[in-house]
This record gives sequence, structure tokens and C-alpha cells, in this order.
Amino acid sequence: MKHLFKIIALTLLFSANPVHASEPVKFSGALYQKFQHDRCLSCHQFNSRRSNGRAYTSHRNRYLCDKCHTARITGLTAGEWMAPPGSRMDYTGHNARDACLLIKANSGAGNREAKLLEHLIHDVRIHWALEGGMTPMGQFPTVPGGYKAWLKDVQAWARDGMLCE
Repeated sequence: MKHLFKIIALTLLFSANPVHASEPVKFSGALYQKFQHDRCLSCHQFNSRRSNGRAYTSHRNRYLCDKCHTARITGLTAGEWMAPPGSRMDYTGHNARDACLLIKANSGAGNREAKLLEHLIHDVRIHWALEGGMTPMGQFPTVPGGYKAWLKDVQAWARDGMLCE
């Protein structure tokens, strides 16, 4: 009986303490592959000469996006559809650590991690990419798992300190 209490106590100790349950969630394991999906790269490469983004091929200006990507197609109101500014958000070709560091560094002034989480969790364009994905050319494949899986991964990564490993 004494042995049984020890087993129960150890089980409760380790199950109540997530540090012992698993390694912390890292960008490389939780999000890196999703960030490499075409849905993410189409916008994040838009203004990148290095990646031959759409600003250098078929599109001219990130401010004209909602001329074709209308609310009827995307479900977003005018002015919400816009590619990231400049090429500073093109993480193409970066390994997981460097992509994560670039993304965090270019999330704006102030509390960068809070701004990044706001974008990843609440931005309507992220919801569009993860769920609907309708474009003027039709619907393209969305990120596997959709918003529900994305939210779970982003929250786990944030909870464990937004590690860039």
C-alpha cells in the first residue's frame, strides 16, 4: 500500500508540473513549417527582390491589393488586404532560428512579442490564409490544420517563451 501511495504521489507531481512532462515548445517545432507554406510566403515575399516577389513580377504596389482582392472574394474590408512593408519580412531561405529572429525583430517598435502575437492570433489576413484562402484566381490550398491548429501552436510557443530554436 505504501508503494502505491508513492506511485500516485510521483504521478501527480510529474503530471501537475509541465516542465517535467516535455521540452518547451520552440519555433522550429511548432511554427517554422507553417511559416514556409505558400499562403504565408505569397504575402511575406511580396516586396522582396531577393525572392522575386510579386511586386517585381505580376503586381506593382502593396496598396492596390484590395482592387482585386475585394471584400466579396476575401471577406475583408477595403484597406485590410495589404502585403507586409518592404522586404524586411521575407524569411525565405532562413533556417528556423534566423527566420524567428527576423520575424521578432521586425514586428515593430515597442513590445515586439506582443505585436507579433497580436498579428499571429488576431489579424484578419492570418484568419483568411488559415481558413478560407479565396483569391481572384480561385481557392488555393490553405495551411494544414487551419486556424484551430495554428492557434494551439502559437499559444504553446508563446506560453513557453517564444523560443527561436
